[in-house]
Order: sequence, then structure tokens, then C-alpha cells
Amino acid sequence: MKRFDLEDKIASVLVFVGALFRFYNYNNWSLSNDELSAITRLNYSSFSEMIEQGVRLTDMHPVGVQSFLWMWTHLFGMSEEVLRLPFVLLGILTIPLLYLTGKNFFGKFPALLATAVFVALEFPILYAQLARPYSPGLFFSLLVLYAWSTMMWKSQVWSWKTAMWFIIGGVGTMYSHYFSFLFTAIVGLAGLFLIQKENRSKYLVCGLLMFLFYIPNVNVFLYQFSIGGLGGSEGWLGPPEKDAIWKYLLYCLNESLFLLLMLLVLVVSMFFILKVKFKWKIQQSMALLFFVLPALIAYFYSVYKNPVFQYSILLFSFPCLLLLMFSWFETPVISIKNYAFLILAFLLTSYSTIIAQHFYSKQNFAPFKLVAEKMALYNAKYRSKKTISTVNVIHPNYIHYYSNRYPSSPVFEQYLCNRASHFVELKHLVNTSSAQTMIHGWSNNYHAPEVEMIISEKFPYLVQYDPFFNAGVMVFSKDSTIPLAIAPETLVVVSNNFEIPTWTDDEKFRSDSISMEGKWSMRMNPEQEYSTTYKSSAANLGFTKGSVFQMSCKYFSDAMLTDVVFVVSIDRKGESVLWRGVQLDDFPIENATWTSFYAGYKLVENILPDDEVSIYFYNASKQKFFIDDFVFRVMEK
Repeated sequence: MKRFDLEDKIASVLVFVGALFRFYNYNNWSLSNDELSAITRLNYSSFSEMIEQGVRLTDMHPVGVQSFLWMWTHLFGMSEEVLRLPFVLLGILTIPLLYLTGKNFFGKFPALLATAVFVALEFPILYAQLARPYSPGLFFSLLVLYAWSTMMWKSQVWSWKTAMWFIIGGVGTMYSHYFSFLFTAIVGLAGLFLIQKENRSKYLVCGLLMFLFYIPNVNVFLYQFSIGGLGGSEGWLGPPEKDAIWKYLLYCLNESLFLLLMLLVLVVSMFFILKVKFKWKIQQSMALLFFVLPALIAYFYSVYKNPVFQYSILLFSFPCLLLLMFSWFETPVISIKNYAFLILAFLLTSYSTIIAQHFYSKQNFAPFKLVAEKMALYNAKYRSKKTISTVNVIHPNYIHYYSNRYPSSPVFEQYLCNRASHFVELKHLVNTSSAQTMIHGWSNNYHAPEVEMIISEKFPYLVQYDPFFNAGVMVFSKDSTIPLAIAPETLVVVSNNFEIPTWTDDEKFRSDSISMEGKWSMRMNPEQEYSTTYKSSAANLGFTKGSVFQMSCKYFSDAMLTDVVFVVSIDRKGESVLWRGVQLDDFPIENATWTSFYAGYKLVENILPDDEVSIYFYNASKQKFFIDDFVFRVMEK
């Protein structure tokens, strides 16, 4: 009994430390895009309207967490502290549940080892601090696993009390997240093969009760799964790469190969020093199955059906990896050596999270809070020069959640700017504004290179630049006397005003009949399908994965152009690596004058130094037009 008390006290200390790790700074960093989306989808006049418009039609989750948020925020408000508090508390409760589950699976010492690593890892800490379905889904998943393991291995007779926890956990997972639902389904099906025959009918009743409680969500479930996922033609999530499972495994351990290797060294050392024999049991098979199968289902569903593969949705099965990792070290007597290994496992993980990975100081999500704060600061600073402000976010409420707190917050003239129609709107805004300063911010939305080119044509001086993770704020000015900001470095500039032939076949395309500046321009006639071409290697242009190119030019035509495309193509040994085309009529002709055209792209492809880059215009519709003042820039990452 004394030894049992000591282990429970150690587990209690781990719970306390895990609580500190999860409470620390939980309310100070910006709400994520997903959290802001959730509270935006609470803005309906009735609960039923919220379920229909805020969950069924516009979300890909069950109704449980959104329903809870509806009631919680109506009672206590929408501050960061209030929103995240219940999720942090559930995240803390997962720690003792993991310990109890580990004891059922493999014994006290393996359970302590798994818990010691779990409390300090980034993955469970981060998702415990989010007001999203992850900590509820993990809590209920572990509740299912605890009750299930009790029924399978620790209880000789059927206990309806244990069955009640199994049912509560199952219903909780089904209402939290579809992948916590999937986890419960996998665990439940496995139990059919392990449960004692005399208890199988009662076990099936538990499953039936879970589904009866789930009936209110069936309509939502059927509609959302008719859509299929987060990818596809209208989705934002791409299919996973071939090494996605390996990257997920690494992500679980702080994306740290060092931590992975150190834990493996720790495990191997324990085999030798504690003189443990390798013996595979059914419990190890179940832990492996429960960890691997959800990841494989997510991967192959994403590849062959519709992309859903994200690390966050695999959190619910993740603890099984830690249980499996330390499953070999069950021992009737826990010695000083055991406790030394336990402390070392905790310290290694804590060092990786807090010091090596800088968890509490780095940005894991786009910081709407910082963007709103900076934009308000700069609006006040440059107010005397008259400012205009735009922001690029998925929904106006996402920035207003924070900007409304600042009396000096700007009035936003545009909220979305990442496609052709938005660029035209921005261009009109810039051209017609009498302001001397322009402030532009973005957060968790594609920051198109075209935006900076459009703004800088009328506001040529970048005077403030604050880059954040997937977000940023830039201030442009017409005043050349204001000190300039440190901007991303320009690596290469390719320009052509066609005054002197520099590209392939320039002489065939040059014309002195009309030009923007100087005497010459490039003319495309109806019989010409391809323009003069600039060719170079990726190395010479500074093309690498993550670099950005910006292109601007002037074009002139007597008629509206159709199917005229500016093209950047990258080829490797005759095979295409990238083909990027932008239609000139994305920027329509303005009053039969020279019209500004812009194109840009951030390279996400793996580019090799010897890849061949071609830059040209493709005149598919065989029209007549002129190009002048061509400038192509490659910027650093």
C-alpha cells in the first residue's frame, strides 16, 4: 500500500506540473483563426439557427463543442480567459486519465513514464490551450480507453459503473470530433474480439446506447460527410505527401529528431540497465493498432477521397504511442534506477519544449492580436499624414475581435485581398485615395505578392514592416523623408523596357509604333502565339522553395484581351516542375490607355539549382497587344 501511495503521489505531482504547463500564458496569445471562426459562428439569434448556419452548413465538426460554446459564452462572455478556460481544464484532466489508462494497459511504472513525457510535450499542451474540439476529444477518448481497458483486463465481472463511463466517453467523443469518434469506433470494434463471451451482449448494448444518444447529430453528420472533407475544388487543404506519417511521428515529439533519438536511447538503456526481456503482448498490439490505424485512415482517405490529414485530428490516438513506447518496463518493484529514468524522461521532454523549441515564446498560429495592435499603433502614429487602411483576413470579425479594443484602430477599406477581383478593387482604392500613408495587414490568409506591387506604385516607400507567423503589417508612404523599414531582400531583378534587345528573339517583337516610355515596346500580333522569352537557371534567378517572385508591366490593347497569359514555367530534364499562368485581363484595360499588370507567387515546390526557368507571354487567342516596362523581382523567403 505504501508503494502504491508513492506512485499516486508522483502521478499527482505530474498532474500539477502539467497543469502549470497548460495554464501558463494560455490567455495571452492571440486566438487562432479556428477559434475566431467558432465565436463568429455563434452570432445567430437562436440556438437552432446557430446549429444550422454555424455548424451544419459551415463547419466540419459535430455539434457538441459549438453548442457548449453557445451556452458558455452567453453566461460568461467571449474574452480569451473565458473562452479557453474549460478547454484548459479538460486538457489537465487528460493527464490523470492517461496515468490510469496506462496502469490498466501496462502497469504503474510504464504509466508514469508515458505521463511524464505527455505532460511536457508541445502537442498536447498546445491543443489543450485552444477553445476547439481537441482537448474535449482527447479527454473523452482517454475516458473511453480507460473504461475499455478496465473491462478488458482489470475487471473479472461486468460492472455497469465502468460501462457507464465507457458510454459517457463514447458519446463525448462522438459529439466532439469525427476523428475522436473514429477512435472510439476502432477501440469498440477491437473490444468485440477481446470481451468475455458472457459480456458481449452487454458490451453491444453500450454501443447501441452511444448511437441512440448520437441521433441529434445524425442530420449534421450526413450533410457534412456528403461534402467529404477540407480539400477538393472548394477546399483549402491539400493531400498529404508520401512522408506524412513520418512527419506526424516527428511532430508528436516536438518536431525534434534530437528528442526522438534521446527517448529511443532512453528506452534502449532501460532494457539493458533494468534487465528487461522483450516480450510482445496483446496490450502492445492494441496500443499499436489504436495509434497507427487512425493515421492510416486519415492518410488514405486524404489521398483517395478528400484531404483531411492534419496533425490535430490525430491527437486523440497519440497517447497510445507513449504507452507503447514505455510498455516493456512493467515491474513489481520500482527501484531508484526506475525513478532516475522517470526524472530523465521528464527533464528531456521539458528541455525540448521550453528551451530548445521555445514553446512559450514562439507563434504557432497567425497572431490576429498583434496585427490589430500594430495597425492601431501605426494609424495613430501617421494620422497627421492622413492614412488609408486595408486588411486581408477570412472574415471581418476575426480582426474586429481585437481591433475594436483600440480607440486608434483604423477604418478598414478592404477586408479580403488575395485574388484578381480583389486586386482590381485594391488598385482602384489606391489610385483614388488622397492619403499620404497606407497601412496593410494580413493574418492567416494568403498574402499575395501582387498586393505590395499595387500599393507601392502609388505609395513607393515602405516605412514600417512587421512580419509575424503567417501574418504581418506593412506601412507604405508617399513621403520620401520618412526613414525606410528593413524589407525582405531583393535577390534578383530582371527588367526589359525593350529599348535594347536582351531576350530571345527580341528583334522580332520590338515595335516603335507605341510605347509607355522611351521609343520601343514589345508587340504581339495575331499570328504570334508565344512572345519573346527570358530563360535562366533557377540558381541564377535565386529560385528556391519559399522564395517569392513579383512581376509588373504595362500593357496596351485596342480591345479587351482574352486568353492572354503571363507564364513562369520551371522544367527539370524535360518534365514540368511548375507552370504558373496569370491572365492579363485579370487587370482590365482602363480607358484604352496603358494598363498596369501584376503577377506574383510564393514557391512551394522543391526547386533545384539546375532547373530551367522560362518567362514569357502566351497569346492563346491570337490577339494584338503591346507590353512595356517589364520588371521581374525575386525576393528572399
